[in-house]
Amino acid sequence: MIEEELLRDAFARHEEQAPPLDPLRRAIDALATRRRRRRTATRTGAAVVAVAIALAVPVQLWRGGVADYVAAIEVESPVAAPEGPLNLLLLGLDRRGAMTDSRTDTIMLVHLPADGSAAYLVSFPRDLATDVPGAGRTKINGAYALGGVDGARQAVERLTGVRADAVAEVEFSALGPVTEALGGLPVCLPEAVRSEHTGRTYPKGCRDYSGTQVADLLRQRKTMPHGSYDRDRLGQRVLLGLAKKAGELALLRDAGTVSRLAGTPGITLHTGDLSLLGLALRLDRVEAAHIIGISQPTFYSEKSGGVWYERLDPKVAPGLFAALQGDTMGEFVPLHPDWVLQE
Repeated sequence: MIEEELLRDAFARHEEQAPPLDPLRRAIDALATRRRRRRTATRTGAAVVAVAIALAVPVQLWRGGVADYVAAIEVESPVAAPEGPLNLLLLGLDRRGAMTDSRTDTIMLVHLPADGSAAYLVSFPRDLATDVPGAGRTKINGAYALGGVDGARQAVERLTGVRADAVAEVEFSALGPVTEALGGLPVCLPEAVRSEHTGRTYPKGCRDYSGTQVADLLRQRKTMPHGSYDRDRLGQRVLLGLAKKAGELALLRDAGTVSRLAGTPGITLHTGDLSLLGLALRLDRVEAAHIIGISQPTFYSEKSGGVWYERLDPKVAPGLFAALQGDTMGEFVPLHPDWVLQE
């Protein structure tokens, strides 16, 4: 009896020092899952690093600290991936001189649901009407020129009702060197695309493209039937190509390629209070086949103050924003197949 009392007293004294069980259990489960995936994964297991590239994760993430990153990937990292849904804002810039001459010609919200089941690439038209405090009515691609990254972030947050947890500025010129570092990108075009800048015609079908060709493709708008809507889908197709190539190369664990990408100019990442390594680990959960492009399929134009603007579908857009806010994109997609990118 005396020994039992002594044992109870000892356990009581140390009980407060014991770690909480739930976080420990989750960490053990995550560790076991990652080890199982390492034993059974195919070469596409790290495919969603394509989104990480587009969000500057491997490019800017460990600038000056690539070795630490690779070491953390090769062993079990103590850094936990963030929980809950995440929204990562991608701004594609066709920069022409000063920031006041820059427009975010590609505006894409990458939604990562809490269950880690997919990544949704939600594109917004560059000419979408929006109200900027202090500037009045303008096109959403002008919010960047008026207020920089914060202005663009706030415009998208006001539009969607969700918080942008991280923002990446990606200049179109940066995609050339990134593509070349990866040895080209596979891109599938549903129809031929003629370049208004070079006169070149890119044929229908799937083929590998060079860095110069990818950068040229992403600048096309006026020669395509649906203008910037088609360019938004081109941007999504390039991301899918990045996903496939990154999977083939197992890029997330390729120290040499990550090191080369780290020197690419024209890509800047703003992560706020997110852990950079944790964000990369979270992105690594998603398989390439589960990256889903979402964009409006048709025009909805309006004229205001002598200027033509685009607006979102008044029936579908509220459901899209509700799905982003409620983390129910998996329910939105089958109800609106015409909004989903088809390969």
